[in-house]
Amino acid sequence: MLRRCLLFICVLSLAFAKTPRPLPNIVIQTSDRKGIDLKKFKGKVVLLVMFATSCDECVGVIGLMGKLQNDYSGRGFQAVAAAVDDNAAYSMIPFVQRYRPQFPVGYLEKDALIKMADIPPGQRPFVPIMMFIDHKGTTRFQYYGNDPFMKDVEKGTRAIVTGLMNQRDSGKEPERITAPAPPKQ
Repeated sequence: MLRRCLLFICVLSLAFAKTPRPLPNIVIQTSDRKGIDLKKFKGKVVLLVMFATSCDECVGVIGLMGKLQNDYSGRGFQAVAAAVDDNAAYSMIPFVQRYRPQFPVGYLEKDALIKMADIPPGQRPFVPIMMFIDHKGTTRFQYYGNDPFMKDVEKGTRAIVTGLMNQRDSGKEPERITAPAPPKQ
């Protein structure tokens, strides 16, 4: 029964967003009004995490992103985060001051979030939302906070990032990378 529930959750999470898909033309807003254009990272593997500043799981993922940025930045990896709270423009600044991420952080308004994450009308996904973007600017994977992938998020994230970097480095057309299965319960 548990397996069927997990399978249903996996299928449901895949139904939320179509991948692979091209990256939408959206600039993540910043407090200094410069913005973060993800297209400027073309050639790099990008992990975009959309998070809520009051979410404990999101804080953990932001910490993981810092580790990944330190470990992989020399190999063409870029971490980027966007707060998506209702008052993200205001709540993002104290969040950044408290946690001091070493990668770009901005915020998205609700309409931009819906377009960026390709969220169907009427759906309300769980944060954090993790988007894995390949070196060509294509969203290859997307996971929500309630996805079984999040049970061992570091292992799965490292596997996907490494796989995308290896594909970029090989010069071959991207193939389907399989994220590690969630841990058995």
